[in-house]
Amino acid sequence: MPPPTSASTGPSKKITKEPSKATVLGKVVVAIRALKCHKGSSRQAIAKYLKSEFTVDNANALKKALKDGVKRGVLEQRGQSFLVAGDEAIPEPADSRVEIVDVVVGEGEAEADDGDTVTVSYVGKLDDGHTFDS
Repeated sequence: MPPPTSASTGPSKKITKEPSKATVLGKVVVAIRALKCHKGSSRQAIAKYLKSEFTVDNANALKKALKDGVKRGVLEQRGQSFLVAGDEAIPEPADSRVEIVDVVVGEGEAEADDGDTVTVSYVGKLDDGHTFDS
């Protein structure tokens, strides 16, 4: 009986962009989606999530998965952070913004420029009025 030829009559595999959750890259995708950071998830945050949720603690495998994910178009890299390509953008939480209120505006002609050293007096307060820093 002749050996089977390369032309297979069996069912063809469907190629998808979504990696399997059994792979490190698949677990990275799960981690990024679970962390829900609007700026993307850092390698350190992803590693911490993988260790706690999947008991994966292999820095080299993570580095390779991130590199492969970016190369394959599964992940997007923005600086040192990673997002899942094609996922809807996560809005920045309103409570993460700092509100600056000038209580007393100084007098004089001088303005601070980039690189200048200045002295600033401030009081840090939460929305409920509690002072956390002064």
